[in-house]
Amino acid sequence: MTDRDDALRWGPADGKAQQLVVLLHGLGANGADLIDLAPYWARALPHAAFLAPHAPTPYAEAGFGRQWFSFADRSAAVQADEVERARLVLDVVLDAELARLGVRDYALMGFSQGAMMALHTGLRRSGPPRAILAYSGRLLAADRLG
Repeated sequence: MTDRDDALRWGPADGKAQQLVVLLHGLGANGADLIDLAPYWARALPHAAFLAPHAPTPYAEAGFGRQWFSFADRSAAVQADEVERARLVLDVVLDAELARLGVRDYALMGFSQGAMMALHTGLRRSGPPRAILAYSGRLLAADRLG
């Protein structure tokens, strides 16, 4: 596991990466909260590389941890704009990691606010993920899907 480009990495357990699994943490956490899943999930996915990026901004309300976007204003329009701005950041991270590994297949997993990011991002990428796992989250801005 290395910490570079503001993300934690693990694996693959066997050989060269053939796919990428991206683990997106919840509000007030960081990538370290989920990267420890990688060795367990690698039992089923031995050729997967795992990436646990840290959300782009500090979680201001708590004074610790990170957030993908602010929950200061919970109105639907503001939340839609906030998650979209965060998606643009996550898209850059995903594109860079897929290119670095030389793979096209990937899956997104998120918990809480990370689940919102996995759903929002995964359903809007031109190269969609093979799977989206969303734990304890919801789809924001569903009315803006094509």
